Order: sequence, then C-alpha cells, then structure tokens
Amino acid sequence: MASRRRFLATTAAALSGLTVFGAAPAAAASVPHVSTRDHFDNEANLTSGHTAHDYGTTGDVPCIDTDSVSDLTVFVHGWDKNRDDPEQAALDKIAKADTKLDEAGYDGAVVGYTWDSDKGEGIDYGWYEAQEIAQKNGRKLAQFALDVKRASPGTNTRFVSHSLGAQVIFSTIRTLNNRNDWTDLGYKIETMHPLGAATDNEVPGKEESRATYEAIRDQTGAVHNYHSAADDVLQWAYNTFEFDQALGETGIESGDTPPTNYTDHDVESQVGDDHFSYLDTLGDDIVRDM
Repeated sequence: MASRRRFLATTAAALSGLTVFGAAPAAAASVPHVSTRDHFDNEANLTSGHTAHDYGTTGDVPCIDTDSVSDLTVFVHGWDKNRDDPEQAALDKIAKADTKLDEAGYDGAVVGYTWDSDKGEGIDYGWYEAQEIAQKNGRKLAQFALDVKRASPGTNTRFVSHSLGAQVIFSTIRTLNNRNDWTDLGYKIETMHPLGAATDNEVPGKEESRATYEAIRDQTGAVHNYHSAADDVLQWAYNTFEFDQALGETGIESGDTPPTNYTDHDVESQVGDDHFSYLDTLGDDIVRDM
C-alpha cells in the first residue's frame, strides 16, 4: 500500500496543472447543453439544493426546452483538471463534438453534458472522487434521457463520451435498466459511442458483473467502443491509478463475453497515441455506426 501511495503521489505531482482525460482549449461556439456543475463537492457529496436526479439546461435543449428532434446525440466529456476554467474547457470539447459530427454528415441535434469532473483533491489528484461523481451522474443523465423520451417518444437518443465520460454513460444505462418508468415503455438508447473509455476493460463482460452486460443488452440498440492500445494517457495515467487496463486501451478484456450488440473498434491506426484526438479523427466512424 505504501508503494501505491508513493506511485500515486508521484503521478499526481506530474499531473499538477495539466488538462487530463479532458479537452485542450479551443474557441467554442454556443452549443445547447445540460449541466450538473457544482452539484457535487470535493468529497463527491451532493451540494445543498441538489438531488440525485436533478439537472439544469441552457434553456435551448431540444425536446426539453424547445421543439422535438428526430435524432439527439448527447456528448459527455471526460476528466478535466484544467485550473484556469475547467467548465469552459468542457464546453470547448462539446463544441468540437458538435462540429466534428456535423462535418461527418450527422444531421441530428447535438447537446453537451457538463459535470463536476474537476472536483476532488488528495494524492490521487481527485481521481477517485471524479470517478464517484461520474457514477453518480448516471442517475442525472438517466433522468434527462427519460425526460426526453417522455416529451418526444419518437426521438432516437444517442450517447457519445470521451474518456471518463464513459463511466457516466455506462452508469446511466445501468440506472435506466432498473427504472420501470423506462423499461415498461420499451425505451432504448439507440447507440452509445465511448471514445478512449477510462473505465476497466472488464466492464462490458458477462464475467465481471452482469449489471452492465445486461444494461447494454437490454437498454441499448448498439454500443460501439473505440480503443487504441497506443493511447499514452490511458497507458500511463489509468494504469497508474487503477493498476488495470482501460476499455479504451484494449477493448473488452481478452476471454470475456460481451453482449451481442457490443462491438469493439481498434482505431490505433487513426488515433495513435493521442488521447485527445478521438473526435478529430473518428467523426466519420461514429456517424457510420449510428
């Protein structure tokens, strides 16, 4: 345990001041988004005035604030310790997702989902709190997905996530799988697209825990996971923090059994070692798989 603490402390020091599992700054256009910013504190506890299921919007989110659309993609960003403005960095990433999907020919609506990925402190630089907050955001995004379906049952709803955002969307479908007000009406998340997923590579398998396996099988039309074995952030940071390999690095663990509607896509030839290039290089692949 002492060795692990030293290893994490060294890594945390190296990470100080960097943007990790998140977004490089860029000029952002205005994209409608859902927000749960400041719903959690540095200990991953709900802050005053917030519940397990509440969320806010920018007032222009399709199906919730404005007219219905036939196809809605929610983009969920990853872990971001940008000290200057983590929320703006997340919004920049959302804007990039909107742009890249549009350039690839996607004709639906894109909305962002921004959450407290920067909270947490300590020798692990807040990694474990960020994971807990990601998991808890599954209830909030699930409520949003249900509200979309209630307002517009015919809308195809899709999730695209980057890095730690994968833990948000997998938590979301596990939550939906246990909500009768979702399952009784036969609702589905049409497709899910984790990019460089910072979650354990056992997660989709029947052997690890049937909860995610069954949620993928029963609550999604298809899950397309894009992974790169050369991803330098997942190789270094995820392996350091978790002493395990990430789904976005290897795909599902060798020998594990995924649901039949789960597909791994080895995108190392496109992404290479750059954890932040998935959106830049895979827009066409994501739209093809929708």
